[in-house]
Amino acid sequence: MVDFIVLINQLICKFNTSMGCLLEMIFPAIASRLFAILSSDAFPSGSGANTELCVQIFVKLIKDWCSNFSGEDKVPGFRRFIIEKFATECCLYSVLDKSFDFRDANTLVLFGEIVLAQKVMYEKFGDDFIIHFLSKGLPAVHCPRDLAEQYYQKLQGHDIKTLKSFCQSLIENLRQHQNGSLVFR
Repeated sequence: MVDFIVLINQLICKFNTSMGCLLEMIFPAIASRLFAILSSDAFPSGSGANTELCVQIFVKLIKDWCSNFSGEDKVPGFRRFIIEKFATECCLYSVLDKSFDFRDANTLVLFGEIVLAQKVMYEKFGDDFIIHFLSKGLPAVHCPRDLAEQYYQKLQGHDIKTLKSFCQSLIENLRQHQNGSLVFR
């Protein structure tokens, strides 16, 4: 799948607009397949479990396929998929699962990549990302408004370590309260 994505990325970079029609037809199938693969076993364990490579691929695709803010993207629908699915499913709901163990070194590496992905989404998508994340993602997990506002402030800053630290404490806080409609194992 990684090789296929690299090939698609090269074709888009080479042929840009002429690939538009083809990508509009195949992208939904590619995105749904990737999403199914990632969500079916989001955090494999044992040797060869390189989940942070998955997040890094999405970050690279965001950087390559999306223009800043509301400009024209190379892959129609990709921005919406990232904002509506990847941002909430991978960067929020998955880390709330108790199997996402912050005491594990590999999990911390993955978490760092997820926080970086949030920063890249904010830098590339601006208000589109943050409005969706603050109005749909965080309220769905019953995040208090003051913590959501603190998240937004940290996201705007330049210190990724501060953002990562805040996000970890936010996730731990949300796990303790588990009073939402989502079930965290």
